Amino acid sequence: MKEKSFFKINQALIIILILGCLKLVPGSSFAEETSAWNLLKELVLLPGVSTREERVADFILSRIPSALKPQKDEMGNVWFTVGNSSPHLLFIAHLDELGFFVQQITPHGTLKLRSTGGFLLWNYEGGSVTVWTKKGEIEGVVRPRKGYLTAEPAPFELETLEVDVGADTQEEAQAMGIQLGDPVTIRKRIIELSPDLRASRAVDDRAGCAALLAAALKLNWAQIKGKKITFAWSVQEEVGLRGAAYLAEKMSASYVFAIDTFVSTDSPLENHRFGLARVGGGAVIRAIDSSTIVPHQAMDKVIRIASARTIPLQWANSRGGNDGSVFVPRGAVNIPLAWPGAYAHTFIEKIHRQDLEALTELIMAIVQEWQ
Repeated sequence: MKEKSFFKINQALIIILILGCLKLVPGSSFAEETSAWNLLKELVLLPGVSTREERVADFILSRIPSALKPQKDEMGNVWFTVGNSSPHLLFIAHLDELGFFVQQITPHGTLKLRSTGGFLLWNYEGGSVTVWTKKGEIEGVVRPRKGYLTAEPAPFELETLEVDVGADTQEEAQAMGIQLGDPVTIRKRIIELSPDLRASRAVDDRAGCAALLAAALKLNWAQIKGKKITFAWSVQEEVGLRGAAYLAEKMSASYVFAIDTFVSTDSPLENHRFGLARVGGGAVIRAIDSSTIVPHQAMDKVIRIASARTIPLQWANSRGGNDGSVFVPRGAVNIPLAWPGAYAHTFIEKIHRQDLEALTELIMAIVQEWQ
């Protein structure tokens, strides 16, 4: 009887040890929770309209290990630095998203809005939105333009746009908790097109935030020697790279890697002669965009690192600027890294899991291999 009891106790101990170890191996629930793909799912659902990114910043801060000594400045930028040697490699992704703010509560209870960033306003006609109040979330709908049933409707403009929140008077809307200045986003929703393909508002640049955070959690920082590494999450990129510009005043870098969307024309309706990087084809070097031309020596170096680790990588030209450009006048080499994103600046920004994972692996490889 004693031998049988001892055997059962040993079996129980072995099972407990196995269950505990599962959290430490690839493919386990722990590994899944810290994957960029799953972090992205949490991040896109948070509101972070430019100048009001605090909930996204707090999420990042809550996940960065305290041993890395993360900091948050007065603008709301978040970062940590490891090492003090040269070269200094700075990786930066932006926290903010396009959105609105409540500009006016009309006498009949609807909301007038002002927008932030490069908005494609026509995407939101007849759509659902969320007002993020201090009391909680209020759902609303964007009213169709006047005469929308006719052959020649009135222009759809921000000045005439109104949000219906179900209130009949200004006082009723205020009683719901709505105040001037409350941020407004498209209703947060993730569309799972397949297990490896999803679409949502704010993939730009929550995917960059997720890749950077996943890399931070996976890297063995004690093994990083002979260089200085900074991971930063900036604010107010969509309204003029303001957070990155503030950081550039305080820290210089040898190389800066802006982690952001590659605005891809990978769609049946677009011209593929410009801006084409295939969704599902891997990470992307933004070789040329509206603010940057990557030096060919630096680009070749990234390609070699990716090739040595068989990380799928593309390189192409695109429009738009990036946070890294504000560091260039201070002597940094800017090498923007991205994932190919279809339908940019809409509420169905599309991303492939393989591209996000490749981007995460590329960030880690550069941190480990760059000399």
